[in-house]
Amino acid sequence: MKTIATLVILFGLLASASSPAHAELRWHWENHFSEREKIQLTDWIQQTYQAIETSVAPYPFDVHIYFHRLSGAKEPVPWASTRRSYRQGVDFHVDPSFSPSEFMNDWTAAHELSHLLIPFLGTENSWYAEGFASFMQYQVLHAMNLMSAKDLDQEYKRRLIKAKSRYKFNDIPFVLAAKKLRAQRKFPTLYWGGAAYFLQVDKALKAEGSSLLKTLRDYVVCCRRNSSELNALTQQLDRSSGTFIFSRELNTLNVQAGFPRH
Repeated sequence: MKTIATLVILFGLLASASSPAHAELRWHWENHFSEREKIQLTDWIQQTYQAIETSVAPYPFDVHIYFHRLSGAKEPVPWASTRRSYRQGVDFHVDPSFSPSEFMNDWTAAHELSHLLIPFLGTENSWYAEGFASFMQYQVLHAMNLMSAKDLDQEYKRRLIKAKSRYKFNDIPFVLAAKKLRAQRKFPTLYWGGAAYFLQVDKALKAEGSSLLKTLRDYVVCCRRNSSELNALTQQLDRSSGTFIFSRELNTLNVQAGFPRH
């Protein structure tokens, strides 16, 4: 009995060491910001972060937020990027002269924080990662009551129509075309071609009585801390959804020529 009890304690200690008991936001100020500006910026990120945790699942790790000051910009967040090393986080280059409402209605935080819900899959699969974050950014704004369901559908439609009109590789599958789009720096077309995959997956899951957000909730809880590559992630998402929808739609993008269906 003592041996069993000891093993239980050891497993508990290992589990607590491998993931934080309560994951938190960690703030890093890379330039000087006033206290008022810090309050404005942290409130913006906290509301976005909470919307993601509520609509999907709590992050299983601390999320590090790095703020860089960029004055005289034409928008609140001209640039942002994720950190994918032993620390999971986001660098935000911001102009704090913009109002709180302008920051709240900017989709950058929703996009970048959503990236962290899945592992880094390599630059060769950037179409997948960026498509996922592009799909998620409006889901998050909707969860924050900044977009209605009608606005959500209209924005997806607008983005996809624009991307499809600029797509010039109708004779090859999208996964192959994605490499060319990246090389040509046609990023909006690349991102929204990827987002079409997730919209199609979500549509198919809803027909089965589920959704992409519900599947992500199960995935994040069970498996997000695992490093992965695209095929392994796809198989895990299939298991989490109890379907073969993720792998089926991915196979379509690998073999079917033209802009992805949606």
